[in-house]
Amino acid sequence: MRRLPVPVTLALLLLAAPAILRLGVWSPSPVGLDAVSAATPAYVAVVGAGNTSVEGAPASPSVEDLVRGAFHLSGGLHKAIDPTARDVVIRPGHSPMGRRSLAQHLEVVRAVVVVLHDIAPDARMSLLVGGTPGSGVQAPEGLVGALRELTHTRDLASMRLRVVSLAQEEVEALEVPDGGEAAQLYPLPIPLLECDAVINVARYHGPLSAMTNLEGLAGPAEGDATADPAGRLVDLALLLEVQYTVLDLLGRDHPRSPVVLASADGIAVDRLAGAFAGNDAVPSALTRAGDRRLGMAVLANIKVAGLDFPGTWVPDGPTEAEETAPKAE
Repeated sequence: MRRLPVPVTLALLLLAAPAILRLGVWSPSPVGLDAVSAATPAYVAVVGAGNTSVEGAPASPSVEDLVRGAFHLSGGLHKAIDPTARDVVIRPGHSPMGRRSLAQHLEVVRAVVVVLHDIAPDARMSLLVGGTPGSGVQAPEGLVGALRELTHTRDLASMRLRVVSLAQEEVEALEVPDGGEAAQLYPLPIPLLECDAVINVARYHGPLSAMTNLEGLAGPAEGDATADPAGRLVDLALLLEVQYTVLDLLGRDHPRSPVVLASADGIAVDRLAGAFAGNDAVPSALTRAGDRRLGMAVLANIKVAGLDFPGTWVPDGPTEAEETAPKAE
């Protein structure tokens, strides 16, 4: 086989280099700025408070600082929300929360509302709580009352912000685009059918935190979708077309170094958050969502942007009761 001259070989390598770099390599530890480099539907921003040496990072960032930073580094919420939008719905976290966890999550919700108001000042914003009739989803204890109080705080009172209980809303059947995984038709509440954008603000509780936070936004399917729970989650993602996902990892009932993830790609958010928590197995719902081109479920193809924060977030440890409980011999 005839060998190419050295200069020609070098030239070909230089031309191929950008394509090679785009393939990316997953670096399991630490995860941080550009730890993964590849083409994805959107960046996933990871913003933490552990590394204050980064230029421009506040020494003691507030939750609003973290949320704004996550939006900025993930490409900008303003690119996903039309400034003339008239109706935006927000799904706050519906995983079980203790009192301190709820207070932390409310700060994330408040920050999201403030940023949305900056982008679309005339939009009515609706906080959707609970689930549609027959869904079996209820708001965590204290969430509804806390959100109502939030709408009356001084900085939010002038905004068009309301709390909507989905259990009291009328529904209308909607067909899953391009065919469903578990069913074809799902009843959706009118506020979701008439809105201009959906923002999913979830709290980390496992490898499918963002996807499962969508439960309750649709009623029981026509047919037995309960036989395929992963398929139902994919169907919900197909139906709702969430514009942006925010996921907070702020600890459980005790302060931790805060971390916030944000992206227009909610599937990538869940995949990355699961990796941070050490969940190596990929849930089938993420894999199937990736197959349906709803987002990036392959870790090596996720572009991470943000502060380098090795060691700033620690998975929830045992509760005080668990720590003081007598150990079995």
